[in-house]
Formats: sequence, C-alpha cells, structure tokens
Amino acid sequence: MFNIKKYKSKDDYYLYKLISEDKSYYLADKDNYKKNIQNLIDNLEGILFDSVVIIFGIDSGEYIKALKSKLCERNRVIIIEPNKEIYDIAKEKIVDDNIHLIHYDEQVIKAILRNLINHKNFNRLHVHCFGNYKDVYIEEYEKFIGILDNIYYTSSSSIAVVSSFKKIFFGNMISNLSIINHTSSLNSYIDKFKNTPAIIVSAGPSLDRNIQTMLKYKNCLDKFFIIAGNRTMGSLIENGIKPNLVVSVDPAQVTYDMMKKYLDSDVPLAFYEYSNKDLVKEYRGEKIYISELFSRTIEDLKDLSRTYIGGSVAHTCIDIAKIIGCNKIILVGQDCALTENKHHSYNSTFDIDKTPNELEVVLDKDIYGDEIRTTLTLTFFKTKIEEYINLVKEEDESKYIEFINASYGADIEGAPHKELEEIITSSEFNKNIENLIPNKSINIDYKEIINSILEHINNFIVKSDECINICNEFLNNDVNGSLMDMDEDDINLQNFLYLLHVVDEFEYSTKSYYLGGYFTEFLFDVRKNYFEMPAQDYSKLTSDFKYQSETFLHYFQDLNSLLKVIKELLLTNAPNVD
Repeated sequence: MFNIKKYKSKDDYYLYKLISEDKSYYLADKDNYKKNIQNLIDNLEGILFDSVVIIFGIDSGEYIKALKSKLCERNRVIIIEPNKEIYDIAKEKIVDDNIHLIHYDEQVIKAILRNLINHKNFNRLHVHCFGNYKDVYIEEYEKFIGILDNIYYTSSSSIAVVSSFKKIFFGNMISNLSIINHTSSLNSYIDKFKNTPAIIVSAGPSLDRNIQTMLKYKNCLDKFFIIAGNRTMGSLIENGIKPNLVVSVDPAQVTYDMMKKYLDSDVPLAFYEYSNKDLVKEYRGEKIYISELFSRTIEDLKDLSRTYIGGSVAHTCIDIAKIIGCNKIILVGQDCALTENKHHSYNSTFDIDKTPNELEVVLDKDIYGDEIRTTLTLTFFKTKIEEYINLVKEEDESKYIEFINASYGADIEGAPHKELEEIITSSEFNKNIENLIPNKSINIDYKEIINSILEHINNFIVKSDECINICNEFLNNDVNGSLMDMDEDDINLQNFLYLLHVVDEFEYSTKSYYLGGYFTEFLFDVRKNYFEMPAQDYSKLTSDFKYQSETFLHYFQDLNSLLKVIKELLLTNAPNVD
C-alpha cells in the first residue's frame, strides 16, 4: 500500500510521489516534467479528427491543457488511472465531454475498449503511458496492453477476413436464404438438454489421445451431447463415434471438401448465413439454422438468438452447448497450442494442412504449468474462450456452468484440466441423451427478401449517381466559401445537406447489412482514403465547401462502383429475382 504526496518538479510542475515502507516512486520526471508532457504530445503527432487516444496514468493532470490543445471535438480520450486515491482527486477536474478518466479495473477496461475500438477506427489509435507509470504499475500496465492487443487484433483481423471472403460471404448468404424454411432454428432447442454434459470436439493435437479414451469407454458416451466441427466430424465417424451435432460456420470450399464423405449422414448440421453454400445445399441430414445476420434484418426472425463469435467453430460449438442447456462443457482437442509440435491431430489433418502458412511462434503455459509453443492465432482463440467463460459467469451466476479442459495443450483460464477418463466414467452422468427433434417453423419469403436487397442496391445506384452530379456541379461552378456562412435557404447548402442525408440513409439502413463484407470494407476504405482530416484542421475543413465537395465526390463514386459489382454478384447467385 502506498501513501501519496504531491511535489513540484524542478521545472515547476506538480507531480505525485508514492511512498511505502521500503520503496518510493515518482510518477513522472521530478527534474524535467515538461519532457514527459512533450513525449505525450509527440505521440499525438498526426492525430486525426476522429482518432482515439488512450493514456495510462494521469498523475497530477498537468498535461491535460497541452493534450486538449491537440484535440478537436470528435476525438475521444480515455485516461486509465491505477491508483484509486489519485483517481478520486483527479476525477473532479475532468469536465470535458470527450475526455474520460476511469479507475483501473480489468473488466471495466475490457468493456470500455471493446465498445470504443472497432474495425472502423483500430488504425486511428494513439496509446501512451505517461511518465513512470509503466515502471511503477508493471502488472496493471502489462494486463492493459494485453487487453488492448486482443481488441486491436480482433478489429484488424475482421477487416482482413471480410476483405478476403466478402464475395464468398455474399454468395453463401444469398444461396442459404432459400434453404432456411427447410430447417429448424437453434431457438427450438433452448434448454432442451438442461443439466446434461456436452463434449466439444476440436481438432488440436490432443484429439488423437482423447479419441482413444472415448473409444475405451464408448459405451458411456450416450450420456454426453457430443458436438463436432466440420473438421472433426470425420475423426469421430471413422472411429465409430457418432456426434449429436456437427457445426459448420466456415464459408470456404475447403469446408465442403472436409465433409463431402459424410453428406449422407443423419447427424444434424448447424449452419449460419455465411456457411459454405454447397455444403448446406447438399447435406442430406437435418439442418439447424443459427442466426447472425437475418435476425437483424428480417422482421419474422428478429427473436432468434445469435451465437458467440470467437474466430473458430469451437466458440460457436461451446455457445450452442450453453444455449441448449448443458451445464458441464468438456473441451477435447482444444489445445490452443502446438502440442508435440503439431498444429492438428493426425485424425483431423487434411491436404490443405500439408503446406501450412508461416506461423509466428510464441510461448504460453500448458496445463502442467510448463512452457508450450503456440501461435498468435491460437493464443487469440484461447483468449476468446477465456473471455466467453468470463461472460457466462457474469451473465447469470445462478445458472452455473462448469467448463472442463480435457485437452493437453495450453492452460485455459476458467476451464481447469481434468482427465477425460475420469469425466466419462463419473457416476454423476446417468441420463441418456435423446436425438434432436426437427421443428421446422421458419416461414420467410426468400424471393421477396432477395428482391428487396436488389431494390436497395438499385435505389442507391440511382442516388449515388445523383450525388455525383451534385458534387460535380459544385466543383464545376467553383462553389467556395464556408458552409457556416451560408444562408439556410441557399440552394447549394440544401443540396449539400441532401448529400449528408443520402450518406446517413445508406449507412444506417438495415438493408445495407446484407452487403456484408463489402459494406464493412467500403466504410473502412473511404474513411482511410478520404476522411483523414487532421484534428487541428477539423473545424476549418468541415466547413470548407470545396474540400467537402471533393471528399463526397470520391465517396459516391466509390459507392456507385461497389453497388454495381454487388448487383452483378446478386444476379449471378439468385438469377430468379424479379
């Protein structure tokens, strides 16, 4: 426990000193405090009008004035203070709407940063540790950086994924629309398997060992609801183990290739809008629809539950187990590491795995506390599982769910390791699992929905053409000056306001969600390419008529070209639209 004292630096700034029985720390440079402030200001070099600033440590708050001089009204600043006493003193001084001081708390920081950072702004972050905070609050700072890295990786990865798969996503979505009426919704099975155990089968190296245990006690497996992914279904089937459900969320053709031997299986297949269309179309067994998009865009599906997205099919499988009521969730083959220097189990390795990508290897702790090799991607997957477990615990403590890791890879916080043999042979499991009974109650007019998407695209092709003409007219007629100085009834101002209306109409329409990765990438690209106003110039440039006309000309030209590409793709995948 530290006592705090306020001092003045040699260059006349206030700062705090933390004092304990055997140690003392200054939170900033007691000789040259101005240098600490300058380091912060230097870190804000190139700050844009909508950049997000995250600062670890406020100290005496002497830098706030210099900080504010670099900001505009659209910037958002989060200051994290680990010392509660300093936080209580400083919080009364922070009165700006766009500067927020928060006391250090892992869960609060996660919630705030997840809400603040997304695929639109992850490339506009300025992160700074003030003064000596990094050396004084070592553990807190490292955890903060870990949280930030995870959120940044999630946001940046989402752009990479949509950029790579946007065409496949859209084609799958249009094709799968026509199949949903022939499926049961996941909602049909909420709590249907209440208080039963689930085994989630993943494809990590431990699966080979786990399967041997499952085979040894095969006669006990009917007490467990077994959920496999498309990669692991074959591993089970080939060993004579029949899962209760197979889940496939990957959009790529390799998913179909993994499952093509089992298209005649009677194991129910759970899929969502973007799952591989060929697999969904050709699979003969019962199908269960998981909503991700359509519950947000189709009125008749608005009550459907969505599942947790964590980057791999395992996260969806785990959440499905929770949704159907399982109170013990057992992870097998969930190594999240390169156990025995392998990426996948022998039983779950396909041709695509024979030429693996170069992996950035890092170290983690395994279930025994020893070091184990892993990758950034696998570490991310593990972090998302741990995040999910925490969310479940916070959601409803009375609805207790036990997570158990029966794998032999990385230690998963919140899911202690337990031997699979001990779990399977436990006398507490004595109820046989029943089969999933189809409940095909979904009834949507998919042709009408596809036509509405086409109508939306055509509508904004016309409107973007109109807006391009307006912008060109502004520029050709050399309309200059400040928007702030124009009369309310000025025709040029009215036309400019119409441009803004069309932008809002397009970006906030739920029908634009159907454009999926194209929509996400478009918003990211136009923001990056055309809306990079320096914070210092924000007021001037937002009112500069010529600058704004050129900016929105680019916006509508890109939008027009994009919509024509999407229209052609829509007509190709749904040729029977009106």
